[in-house]
Amino acid sequence: MRHDTIPPLLSCRGLTKRFIGPEGVVLANDSVDLDLHAGSIHALLGENGAGKSTLMSMLSGWHRPDAGTLAISGAELALRSPAAAMRAGIGMVHQRFSLVEALTGAENLALAAGGAPDPKAASELAERFGLALDPRRRVAELSMGERQRLEILKLLSRDARILILDEPTSVLAPAEISGLIGTLRRLADEGRAVVLITHKLSEVAGAADEVSVLRRGRMVARNLPREAGSPAGWDMARLSGLMVGQELAEDAPRPARTRGETVLSVRGLTAKAAPGQLPAFADVDFEVARGEVLAIVGVAGNGQEALAATLGGMERPGRGSAQVLGRDIGTRTGGFRTGRDLVAYVPEDRHGAATVPGLSLAENLLLSTTAARGALFSSRAGRNAAEAAIQALNVTASGPGALARELSGGNLQKFILARELAKGAPLLLVEQPTQGLDVLAVSEVHEAIRRAAESAAVLLVTGDPAEALALAERVAVIYRGRILGVVDAAERGAFDRVGRLMAGLDTAPEMVATVAEGAP
Repeated sequence: MRHDTIPPLLSCRGLTKRFIGPEGVVLANDSVDLDLHAGSIHALLGENGAGKSTLMSMLSGWHRPDAGTLAISGAELALRSPAAAMRAGIGMVHQRFSLVEALTGAENLALAAGGAPDPKAASELAERFGLALDPRRRVAELSMGERQRLEILKLLSRDARILILDEPTSVLAPAEISGLIGTLRRLADEGRAVVLITHKLSEVAGAADEVSVLRRGRMVARNLPREAGSPAGWDMARLSGLMVGQELAEDAPRPARTRGETVLSVRGLTAKAAPGQLPAFADVDFEVARGEVLAIVGVAGNGQEALAATLGGMERPGRGSAQVLGRDIGTRTGGFRTGRDLVAYVPEDRHGAATVPGLSLAENLLLSTTAARGALFSSRAGRNAAEAAIQALNVTASGPGALARELSGGNLQKFILARELAKGAPLLLVEQPTQGLDVLAVSEVHEAIRRAAESAAVLLVTGDPAEALALAERVAVIYRGRILGVVDAAERGAFDRVGRLMAGLDTAPEMVATVAEGAP
């Protein structure tokens, strides 16, 4: 799609944003130009820390630019708040949804648009845009895909003409992704401009009309059109190189590892549940051996988060057992301290569960070490260990004294992984290790996980079936708190089988009935 003679719906020129940190001035966006056109899906690519979020925050009113201009349909506009951006027709769906779980979909729509809840009008709006949703249900009862549709409907109920979606497929099953792309295409065809922030090049091929690439705060490629001569519509190697400033090496073939002793044994593990409520997961059984990667895959909200927290020692189970080398973890007899000796845990929440954002990398490492081993604080030891972690996974940071909150998501994730690997625990439990990461950081994290599996057992919890099949020998799919099936990653049609299991479509009839009933 060419826009040479069509004026943009939104344009920005010379947008610049600086932040003041302990190390001085950080230039997050440096004279960025961008055009968004009606009727177009625009993919915004860039490595973590490239400035994508800052740029979108300026377009949606969360940050004010230090320099540059914004214009809508040719008229210059100063956006002083998200509310002002919404009045101008610009809305954003963030990775973390802003919904009130205790309220219904219709009530959430009323909060966003004003007025009284109207389930009938909400149903008509959902039907008009092909967004399957029952607005009478409480948000707490909705799947992650349904919640995302509700967030999109919140913007559409306020007549948004420009929709920005930040990593929207990270919470979706493969079958839901194609549905979302279809919805975005329909919105664009009705004359809206859609921005898709993603690090998955496969989504660019399937959805984007134009691509722009940010690197280190600068726009290195702007409004690239689809390439008619390319089968995928895009030169993927070129886009990868633009994102990271270098050509990425192809993934190494799956290494031939020797399966050793059983490290993790889980039997009948069931989550604690409040009175009158169903457990987040129930009757989970599996084993992981040294020299093996087992992946637990599921769409967000199917119990894998609670399972990971239990195995990581953050939650107590209701019943069942989990043992590492014959010792209980995460149980009344084992406990958090014992579990931390046996399990290196990389949780999904980098800023809340894995680090204290306001502390330095050295202090975060010391907190983790003392929690695990009861050691005395040693500033020198903390600095040395943090520096070793920085070097081990090529973390971009000013040094051990850098605050955790100053690191980009990818660099913080690499630091946490390096910190946990240094413990030498027999089990590495890593949850959503590449969510929101750029292609270079994904490559580095994957390689670190492969190396860890050479001497330890690795349990990978992810919502990305492609990632699971690339790293694991076996993939166990969790759906509504139950393991529906285990797929050999080397078997023919493994990706399709995993996708069907994630959607609850491929299992024995009696298991479907049990899961649907939520029987403990």
